[in-house]
Amino acid sequence: MRTEVQMSLKMSLDEIIEEGLDYERKVIENLAIFGTIFGRKIFKAIFLHKNLDTKQINSFVERNEKALFHINSKITATDCNVWFAIEKNESDNKRISYRYRYPGNILSGLVKFFEVAKHLKDKEKE
Repeated sequence: MRTEVQMSLKMSLDEIIEEGLDYERKVIENLAIFGTIFGRKIFKAIFLHKNLDTKQINSFVERNEKALFHINSKITATDCNVWFAIEKNESDNKRISYRYRYPGNILSGLVKFFEVAKHLKDKEKE
């Protein structure tokens, strides 16, 4: 049985907060579904922030405390290696830090993440 994270998903916390509360709610709902489907030991959500202050981050955590508790999540200002990255813009980082990358907004990227992850999970069962 695997005990390490296999499907880490990185997205911009800046974008989530900029888009508003309805957008934020949709993202968190999708992540909660992924956490249920894939499990805490396999799935991890990473929120990367660049231009947010502590007050904005704490407010996000307070609003979504229950959901963040139920999914394996991390909020960081440091770019890290992930399995799947959703990036609206090209990263300034010249080092590739992902296995799969979706260029675009987070909600569309979550759909693509689910397609790839579900395909690999189904393939693993065969």
